[in-house]
Amino acid sequence: MRRLQTKYRAVIGVLLFYLPFHIFLSPTYWDDATFAKMLGEYHNNLLSYTITRYETWSSRITIELVLPFLTTWPAFIWKTLNLLMIALLYFDLVWIMEHLFDLREKRTYVMTAVLLCAFPFSIMAQTGWIATTTNYLWVIALGLYAINRMLQAGLHGQSLSGRETLLSALSIFYCASFESMAAILFLVELGLLLYCKKEKRKCPAVVFLCMGLTILFLLYILSCPGNRLRPVSDARYWMPEFFELTVVDRLRMGVLSSYMHFVSLPSPVFFILNMAVFFSWKGESFGKRLMAAVPVITDVAWTGWFMVNYFMGWRVLTYQVPTPLPKSMADRVEQGLLLVTVAAWFAIVLYTLFTRAKGSRPAVVILVLACLPEMAVGITPTVIASILRTMIYLYMAMIILIVALYDSGEEKWPAFGRRFLWFCMGAGVLLNACQIARHIMLYG
Repeated sequence: MRRLQTKYRAVIGVLLFYLPFHIFLSPTYWDDATFAKMLGEYHNNLLSYTITRYETWSSRITIELVLPFLTTWPAFIWKTLNLLMIALLYFDLVWIMEHLFDLREKRTYVMTAVLLCAFPFSIMAQTGWIATTTNYLWVIALGLYAINRMLQAGLHGQSLSGRETLLSALSIFYCASFESMAAILFLVELGLLLYCKKEKRKCPAVVFLCMGLTILFLLYILSCPGNRLRPVSDARYWMPEFFELTVVDRLRMGVLSSYMHFVSLPSPVFFILNMAVFFSWKGESFGKRLMAAVPVITDVAWTGWFMVNYFMGWRVLTYQVPTPLPKSMADRVEQGLLLVTVAAWFAIVLYTLFTRAKGSRPAVVILVLACLPEMAVGITPTVIASILRTMIYLYMAMIILIVALYDSGEEKWPAFGRRFLWFCMGAGVLLNACQIARHIMLYG
């Protein structure tokens, strides 16, 4: 173990953290149970099953072809694959740290691993362990793998092996049937094409290959009848007010649902990012330090407000979602203040990334791209049900940004700030373990 590089020791630590939970969890409830018997309802006819799902429900064809098998095969198959996907996700994040931010210190690998263990993994069981992870964890792990290979070839001019090209294409084939990931992939591929044209370089074949597959899936998604029918049935079940909402209202739902997830129950990763923003301005003028304190102050203030709501009996202690059509003055004031808070948070974090982070441009792009899935879910009637698991995109972006800010100016931080940040990360890992254990005890 001592002879291994730090990043390999770190990923072993991540796997050792998640392994005991995978041993005890039981992927047999909610959507997992539904998919386990779904193929039998079609008399094991994959073609009939796929056509019906396409016409009535979803365009996620490659993902939904995997689900009936994983839910009926022995659970250890999915558990093994899921642990491998967690390891792949770690290496995806590390590759971004190394090649887009030029971060290769030992603390880079250790901090990435610790933050990945602090990520609230129980949200990956919101509809059942297998159904949620295959639609979100696997999609983002494979999507980032393909993106990293395209960046390796297009941005850094490094040639790919035949195996890497094939794996990139297969990764696109799996994850591009997921709507938001297809959009992210297309934006990255388009950006690489424009970059190569600007630099007067030949665009690598892997970018054209992946872009071709992505465009095919985007056309497939846009033409899918199920994608047009599903919002109607979802609105009846989840949000009857949906068709009364304007476009601005739907965007408001996406913005507020995302922020309220982080503050209605304490989110260690979000809090750590806010603290990293604050400590990044150490030694600057009082006005700048006061500005940098706004994200963490508002984070604590809103969490305290929702806790007061809970103890007063006005809300239950769970992740909060905004009222679709606020009628009372209290709701309107609360949502208005939340929107101002989000605007201030976004502006301050972007300004900090532009001025304090090593690799500021990729940091800003990562944050903006990670917000797209939240906005996409926000304009659908499933925002109340789906926003929680969609947060994995923002969580992965936050992990990258925390490490980038810490490694960009750690030597300037006060000793207390460094120790406090590591303490918060340790507390986040402990909280994540408690949340996963609670979920397993309640549901399986």
